[in-house]
Amino acid sequence: MSGLVDSATAVMRASSARVDRAAVNVANVSTPGFKRQLQSSDQVNGDFAATLSRLRVDMQAGKLVETGRPLDLAINGSGFFQLKAGDKLVYSRQGNFSLASDGRVITPQGYTLQQAGGGDLVLDAGVAKIAADGTILDGDKPLGQIAVYSIREGASATPLDGSLFTLADDDAEAIATPSLRQGAVEASNVSLGDEMISMMGALRGAETGAKLVQVYDDLMGKAISTFGQVGR
Repeated sequence: MSGLVDSATAVMRASSARVDRAAVNVANVSTPGFKRQLQSSDQVNGDFAATLSRLRVDMQAGKLVETGRPLDLAINGSGFFQLKAGDKLVYSRQGNFSLASDGRVITPQGYTLQQAGGGDLVLDAGVAKIAADGTILDGDKPLGQIAVYSIREGASATPLDGSLFTLADDDAEAIATPSLRQGAVEASNVSLGDEMISMMGALRGAETGAKLVQVYDDLMGKAISTFGQVGR
């Protein structure tokens, strides 16, 4: 009988996790470069709790949206911007950059865009023209190139959230000739319709779990009543 309660608990916890993921997605529907978060369906060594904690990310590209801002950058095709976050390197397709007071090109979180070959991208002369291959130009003079990386075949990025990822050093491969669009950003790939469907499915799952618990309570009540009558 306890198996029924365990099943009900598992169903309700899975439903709760799906609602949480959908809520995060909806909250980031307008975040540039955000990738839809999905609940993992692959069980981890039979450990349901570990399975729930696993995050999958839909890496499908979002639409490119023209903004006209010179430091907004979108990647055509595959690839990630390399960012310096403290003493770590992280990767993202979130291309809405701005200029810090010291000239560093930074994300809204304060992470610094990296140059090809390494090092912070600093624009001493302010905003410059950025060519499609990531070369930064002051007139006709090249000042550097923006680092864009791909994931080595057979490897995968580890999500930190829906827009930031980590890669093992050996899994990040520099793209020599990337394809960038200045004055545009990649929109979130979240669809509100898909999230509403996911939430509705999760709520139905929670209702199923609650009904299982109710069935268990009814059966236990009948069993207790029957044993009480027999004992008289």
